[in-house]
Amino acid sequence: MPTPIITDGTMDKLVKAPRVVLPQEAGLFRDRAARFDALAPRDDSGAYMRFLSHVCRAQADAYGARTAHSVPERAVDNSRQYGMPPLSAHVTPRDPQWRADLRDILDRVQADYGESNTQLSTVIGKIRRQLESDASALEAVADRIIAGVSEPDDSASYPFIGAALQVYFSRLAATLTPEDVAVSDVPTVCPCCGMRPTASLVRINPDRMNYRYLVCSLCMTEWNLERVKCSSCEEEKGIGYLSVEVEGRAPADAAIRAETCDECKTYLKIFVQEKDPQIDPIADDLNSLALDMLVDEKGYARTGPNLLFYPGHE
Repeated sequence: MPTPIITDGTMDKLVKAPRVVLPQEAGLFRDRAARFDALAPRDDSGAYMRFLSHVCRAQADAYGARTAHSVPERAVDNSRQYGMPPLSAHVTPRDPQWRADLRDILDRVQADYGESNTQLSTVIGKIRRQLESDASALEAVADRIIAGVSEPDDSASYPFIGAALQVYFSRLAATLTPEDVAVSDVPTVCPCCGMRPTASLVRINPDRMNYRYLVCSLCMTEWNLERVKCSSCEEEKGIGYLSVEVEGRAPADAAIRAETCDECKTYLKIFVQEKDPQIDPIADDLNSLALDMLVDEKGYARTGPNLLFYPGHE
């Protein structure tokens, strides 16, 4: 259970932070787009940050373009009774609605860029043809994204398909209630869809001040996990923190750190809003790939995906 935070200096008034916070609106995609725009001038990868800001705005448009289909009552009942994720991405059949979201995202990004980027136009054209005549190929890429595997041919379409899946699953998750997922007892995966988190975020919201939440890579649900605890193997010993050195800044003051575990040799980034209130776990994750390289060189394996980024292929 999370440790309550005393907010008014007394011992008799305590804030009980929510265990699970479900996505509620498309605003999260628009806010993420604004964050990508803000990050673009800071980094050599600015063009890619600006591209992803367009993708996120397209996500917001697609999210609002249609309503979620009903989550099967049996899935909700199994979640309430047995803690099974009601939207389990690994086993639940996807409605074709997600491909409509993909089409909307392609349309918006194409409109934003026009014909100015021939490489992008080629990629979008290929995905459009698959939507029209080979949807099974897109479903296969979606299956691989959810399974955490990749193939070289997936690289160009990966951010678009990942973005569409995020829209589809976050829209579904928003139809649930915290009570629907209250029984889930596997803290290392999303209680809604069973996916791994992209990162963890230490919040500054009044009702969640200083609590650490894991952020789902797929449906954008957040769920509480105690701090200084491995988000993969749940061990508390052997936890350490690494950050990219910045002159004049102590490591403990970094807004972005990698939480490493010597027990299972894995890591996940942790973002601290107190250090940077505008930080976003998806956008800032992609703007801090230097930290991933640093941690990888030290022998730790990353445990959570970012669905807007092709992870590479060995």
